[in-house]
Amino acid sequence: MKPLPEHSDLFEVAVGWDSGLGTFFVMVFGAADAGHDPDVRHWLGGQPRQIVTIEELQAAVSPYAELPMELAKRLSIDQRDGDAGPSRRLSRLISRLL
Repeated sequence: MKPLPEHSDLFEVAVGWDSGLGTFFVMVFGAADAGHDPDVRHWLGGQPRQIVTIEELQAAVSPYAELPMELAKRLSIDQRDGDAGPSRRLSRLISRLL
């Protein structure tokens, strides 16, 4: 997503659903220096169940970008669809063991 106008020092804000960890994530990338990849300035959602609702995701993203309604809906569907199936149940078991 495009950062808010007051964040000209940022390149991009990425969000998604990680079904293996059972969490949404947000990654904020700084503007890249010539010949280098953008650096990660902020990252949430790298731990199991760290961001579990769309509302929590919106709160985590809001200082950096606006989460479009359509993207929020699609992420909710990803979360719902990712919570089913044997791979998700196995991920939950592994998370509990860790």
